[in-house]
Amino acid sequence: MPKLQQLKQLLAPWGELRPQAASDWRGSKPLPEEVTRLYAQIGPWGQVFHASVGPVGSTLAVGGNPVCIPPLHKLFDLQAGYAWRSSPAEPLPGWPEHWLVIAEQGGDPFILDTLGGQVLFAFHGAGRWEPRPFAPDLLTAIGALATVANTHEALSEQELDPDDGLTPRGRARIMAELGRFLGSEQQAGLMLAAWEYYE
Repeated sequence: MPKLQQLKQLLAPWGELRPQAASDWRGSKPLPEEVTRLYAQIGPWGQVFHASVGPVGSTLAVGGNPVCIPPLHKLFDLQAGYAWRSSPAEPLPGWPEHWLVIAEQGGDPFILDTLGGQVLFAFHGAGRWEPRPFAPDLLTAIGALATVANTHEALSEQELDPDDGLTPRGRARIMAELGRFLGSEQQAGLMLAAWEYYE
């Protein structure tokens, strides 16, 4: 599991980080401990483009649709469309109560399994949810996403393909940097495959 200071450095380019108290959580169930720690000690907050909207959270430019990690006071609202329809009183079938969406990319959720602590990734619009293991824990998932974003941001023109997004050289660089963060390029390959990153 990555250290908190390392995560702060990885997330810093993607919007303001601000400690947020567990009382900002608007759900009726207690906030999982790992989520409480993420917001209290790292605090994805992001930019404020419109005062009426407030902070947008950390928005990670990973290529294609960005990955959005909301501020804590908006995390409960993020569950709409996944766990429930227009209100929590209308739960949607096929979504276990122990799943919590912690980020999304173009509507595709990154899901914290609050029973085991694992983070899953799923594609929306498939008719039913078939999530894939993405990371062993929340902090690793957030750090991995930020690592990909930081690496993608630093790619040269020779590493970017205007048609396919990434050249083989660009793919290799992202694999190497993610492998360095995770401690294994094999683990990086499994994570990128579960995400179908640029496939």
